[in-house]
Amino acid sequence: MKPEDRGPVLVRPPGATCPMPVGKDTAILPIAEAILETVAMDLYDGPDPRFQGKTRLEATVLSLALDAPHDPSARTEMLDRIMGKPKQRIDSTNFNINLSGFLDALAEAEAETLDATFTALPDDDPDEEDMFK
Repeated sequence: MKPEDRGPVLVRPPGATCPMPVGKDTAILPIAEAILETVAMDLYDGPDPRFQGKTRLEATVLSLALDAPHDPSARTEMLDRIMGKPKQRIDSTNFNINLSGFLDALAEAEAETLDATFTALPDDDPDEEDMFK
């Protein structure tokens, strides 16, 4: 088997913070996991002296923990990572209707509103005669 057929090799160019896959790309998930693990386990190289000597992952978690008492969004994010996000309940109603069913429903509603009963007045009603005089 040729080396280029074996799949990608992770190479870290000089000065780069992230390794890069070189070679034939067969599956991105294992590559992403390997790169994430490599970058997370690298030593912190930022300006904050509190995180010197720690890995990037340790610095990230410590930074989030330091922000959590003062920042509600950091607190929520930290608790979501530790305890998991709460399940959300979504109420939804689904209506399946076609055009003819919709038109039939409209016709029924219109027939109900137009349905009226009329009673004829007797011809000898005295009020009726006064009305037309």
